[in-house]
Amino acid sequence: MYKERIIKEKLGLIEWSNSLRNLSNELWFKEFHNGTWGTADVISHFISWDQFMIENRITYILKDESLPTNTVDVESINKGAISYARTGISKEEVINRFISVRKELVSLIDVIPAEKFNQPFPGKETMTLYEYFVGMVNHDLKHKEQIDSFLKNQEGESFR
Repeated sequence: MYKERIIKEKLGLIEWSNSLRNLSNELWFKEFHNGTWGTADVISHFISWDQFMIENRITYILKDESLPTNTVDVESINKGAISYARTGISKEEVINRFISVRKELVSLIDVIPAEKFNQPFPGKETMTLYEYFVGMVNHDLKHKEQIDSFLKNQEGESFR
């Protein structure tokens, strides 16, 4: 049950991201508020963190190995995502890359034995693997809501 819920939630963003293909380039890059991210940045952010999870979490979990002990430079990962989104790469390429990396992530989550989801997350014995993934799903949903809210407000402004 736990594993299936995580997979369903992670896959749900793929269908939703396809709806973003209809955005104008102006809206795709427009900041939510002055000095904040835009939709392009968030989708690129998803790519970066999915890759991080693949390379620095799931790969180790599947091998029953300890997670890398290096500190996670959240700021650097986020800056790299924004930079990638604004290198001139097209909206379609960013969305396609997100879908590709997300499918890879989900396929690896699917390989994790279901019973592991009730076990402690390596290195954080007070958190189960399921709780870790729920945190990642909630992170996705927070950003999805941020984009949806922004786009809804933009629709309202276009009728003024």
